[in-house]
Amino acid sequence: MMLRNRLGLVVLSCLLVLAAAACASGEPAPDFEMTLFGTDTREAGETLRMSELEGRPVVLNFWFPSCPPCVAEMPEFERVYQNHREDGVEFVGVQLLGIDTAEDGQNFADALGVSYALGADEDGIVAKYRVPGFPMTVFVDRDQNIVRRWQGVLNEEKLEELVGEILN
Repeated sequence: MMLRNRLGLVVLSCLLVLAAAACASGEPAPDFEMTLFGTDTREAGETLRMSELEGRPVVLNFWFPSCPPCVAEMPEFERVYQNHREDGVEFVGVQLLGIDTAEDGQNFADALGVSYALGADEDGIVAKYRVPGFPMTVFVDRDQNIVRRWQGVLNEEKLEELVGEILN
Protein backbone atom coordinates (compact mmCIF):
# COMPACT_ATOMS: atom_id res chain seq x y z
CA MET A 1 0.00 0.00 0.00
CA MET A 2 2.81 2.45 0.91
CA LEU A 3 4.66 1.58 -2.29
CA ARG A 4 1.56 2.32 -4.36
CA ASN A 5 1.10 5.67 -2.57
CA ARG A 6 4.72 6.59 -3.18
CA LEU A 7 4.46 5.60 -6.82
CA GLY A 8 1.34 7.74 -7.12
CA LEU A 9 3.19 10.70 -5.62
CA VAL A 10 6.09 10.23 -8.03
CA VAL A 11 3.73 10.10 -11.02
CA LEU A 12 1.84 13.17 -9.78
CA SER A 13 5.12 15.04 -9.24
CA CYS A 14 6.27 14.20 -12.77
CA LEU A 15 2.96 15.38 -14.22
CA LEU A 16 3.21 18.68 -12.32
CA VAL A 17 6.75 19.24 -13.57
CA LEU A 18 5.68 18.53 -17.16
CA ALA A 19 2.67 20.82 -16.83
CA ALA A 20 4.84 23.63 -15.46
CA ALA A 21 7.32 23.21 -18.31
CA ALA A 22 4.51 23.28 -20.86
CA CYS A 23 3.07 26.46 -19.35
CA ALA A 24 6.41 28.23 -19.54
CA SER A 25 7.06 27.27 -23.14
CA GLY A 26 5.28 29.30 -25.78
CA GLU A 27 3.21 31.35 -23.33
CA PRO A 28 2.86 34.96 -24.57
CA ALA A 29 4.98 37.43 -22.62
CA PRO A 30 2.68 39.92 -20.87
CA ASP A 31 3.08 43.49 -22.05
CA PHE A 32 4.12 46.13 -19.54
CA GLU A 33 5.35 49.69 -19.36
CA MET A 34 8.29 50.69 -17.18
CA THR A 35 10.07 53.97 -16.52
CA LEU A 36 13.81 53.37 -16.77
CA PHE A 37 16.71 54.36 -14.58
CA GLY A 38 19.55 56.25 -16.19
CA THR A 39 22.32 53.95 -17.51
CA ASP A 40 25.00 54.20 -20.19
CA THR A 41 22.46 53.07 -22.79
CA ARG A 42 19.21 54.57 -21.43
CA GLU A 43 18.05 58.01 -20.32
CA ALA A 44 16.52 58.33 -16.85
CA GLY A 45 12.75 58.64 -17.24
CA GLU A 46 12.67 56.91 -20.64
CA THR A 47 9.70 54.56 -21.01
CA LEU A 48 10.07 50.95 -22.14
CA ARG A 49 7.20 48.73 -23.28
CA MET A 50 7.70 45.00 -23.65
CA SER A 51 5.69 45.10 -26.89
CA GLU A 52 8.26 47.50 -28.38
CA LEU A 53 10.87 44.75 -28.13
CA GLU A 54 9.04 42.40 -30.49
CA GLY A 55 11.46 40.92 -33.00
CA ARG A 56 14.30 40.79 -30.47
CA PRO A 57 15.10 38.13 -27.87
CA VAL A 58 14.66 39.46 -24.33
CA VAL A 59 16.18 38.47 -20.99
CA LEU A 60 13.95 39.76 -18.16
CA ASN A 61 15.63 39.68 -14.77
CA PHE A 62 13.54 40.27 -11.64
CA TRP A 63 15.62 41.62 -8.75
CA PHE A 64 15.90 44.11 -5.89
CA PRO A 65 18.99 45.81 -4.40
CA SER A 66 18.85 44.25 -0.92
CA CYS A 67 18.61 40.70 -2.33
CA PRO A 68 22.12 39.17 -1.94
CA PRO A 69 21.67 36.58 -4.73
CA CYS A 70 20.39 39.35 -7.05
CA VAL A 71 23.49 41.42 -6.29
CA ALA A 72 25.75 38.40 -6.86
CA GLU A 73 24.45 37.70 -10.37
CA MET A 74 24.21 41.29 -11.64
CA PRO A 75 27.86 41.54 -12.84
CA GLU A 76 27.35 38.25 -14.75
CA PHE A 77 24.29 39.73 -16.46
CA GLU A 78 26.25 42.84 -17.42
CA ARG A 79 29.06 40.76 -18.99
CA VAL A 80 26.63 38.59 -20.98
CA TYR A 81 24.70 41.69 -22.05
CA GLN A 82 27.95 43.21 -23.36
CA ASN A 83 28.72 39.95 -25.18
CA HIS A 84 25.34 39.99 -26.97
CA ARG A 85 24.53 43.68 -27.52
CA GLU A 86 25.48 43.38 -31.17
CA ASP A 87 23.26 40.28 -31.52
CA GLY A 88 20.18 42.36 -30.67
CA VAL A 89 19.45 40.65 -27.35
CA GLU A 90 17.67 43.01 -24.95
CA PHE A 91 18.33 42.71 -21.23
CA VAL A 92 15.74 44.28 -18.95
CA GLY A 93 16.01 44.40 -15.16
CA VAL A 94 12.74 44.78 -13.28
CA GLN A 95 13.16 45.93 -9.67
CA LEU A 96 10.62 44.88 -7.05
CA LEU A 97 9.55 47.88 -4.99
CA GLY A 98 8.76 47.67 -1.31
CA ILE A 99 11.89 46.70 0.56
CA ASP A 100 13.94 49.07 -1.58
CA THR A 101 12.91 52.30 -3.30
CA ALA A 102 13.37 53.25 -6.95
CA GLU A 103 16.13 55.61 -5.77
CA ASP A 104 17.88 52.63 -4.15
CA GLY A 105 17.63 50.84 -7.50
CA GLN A 106 19.15 53.75 -9.41
CA ASN A 107 21.99 54.03 -6.86
CA PHE A 108 22.58 50.27 -7.12
CA ALA A 109 22.74 50.42 -10.94
CA ASP A 110 25.16 53.34 -10.76
CA ALA A 111 27.42 51.62 -8.20
CA LEU A 112 27.61 48.40 -10.23
CA GLY A 113 27.91 50.12 -13.60
CA VAL A 114 24.93 48.27 -15.10
CA SER A 115 24.33 49.58 -18.61
CA TYR A 116 21.27 47.65 -19.82
CA ALA A 117 17.67 48.75 -19.24
CA LEU A 118 16.63 48.78 -15.57
CA GLY A 119 13.57 50.19 -13.89
CA ALA A 120 11.25 49.85 -10.93
CA ASP A 121 8.06 47.81 -11.14
CA GLU A 122 5.27 50.37 -10.94
CA ASP A 123 2.98 48.46 -13.34
CA GLY A 124 2.52 45.12 -11.52
CA ILE A 125 5.09 43.40 -13.75
CA VAL A 126 6.13 40.96 -11.01
CA ALA A 127 2.50 39.82 -10.71
CA LYS A 128 1.98 39.66 -14.49
CA TYR A 129 4.98 37.32 -14.79
CA ARG A 130 4.00 35.31 -11.69
CA VAL A 131 7.40 35.71 -10.05
CA PRO A 132 7.53 33.37 -7.03
CA GLY A 133 10.90 34.50 -5.66
CA PHE A 134 14.07 36.43 -6.38
CA PRO A 135 16.13 36.47 -8.42
CA MET A 136 14.08 35.15 -11.31
CA THR A 137 14.87 35.39 -15.00
CA VAL A 138 12.47 34.96 -17.89
CA PHE A 139 13.71 34.29 -21.43
CA VAL A 140 11.50 35.59 -24.25
CA ASP A 141 11.94 34.76 -27.94
CA ARG A 142 11.66 37.14 -30.90
CA ASP A 143 7.92 36.41 -31.17
CA GLN A 144 7.31 37.58 -27.57
CA ASN A 145 6.78 34.06 -26.24
CA ILE A 146 8.22 32.92 -22.93
CA VAL A 147 10.70 30.16 -23.69
CA ARG A 148 12.05 29.51 -20.19
CA ARG A 149 11.83 30.68 -16.59
CA TRP A 150 14.83 30.37 -14.29
CA GLN A 151 14.41 30.65 -10.53
CA GLY A 152 17.60 31.46 -8.64
CA VAL A 153 21.07 32.74 -9.37
CA LEU A 154 22.53 32.41 -12.86
CA ASN A 155 26.26 32.30 -13.49
CA GLU A 156 27.82 33.57 -16.71
CA GLU A 157 28.18 30.12 -18.27
CA LYS A 158 24.55 29.11 -17.74
CA LEU A 159 23.30 32.55 -18.77
CA GLU A 160 25.28 32.31 -22.02
CA GLU A 161 23.71 28.90 -22.69
CA LEU A 162 20.18 30.20 -22.09
CA VAL A 163 20.73 33.33 -24.19
CA GLY A 164 21.96 31.02 -26.98
CA GLU A 165 18.59 29.24 -26.86
CA ILE A 166 16.62 32.44 -27.52
CA LEU A 167 19.00 33.59 -30.23
CA ASN A 168 18.22 30.55 -32.39
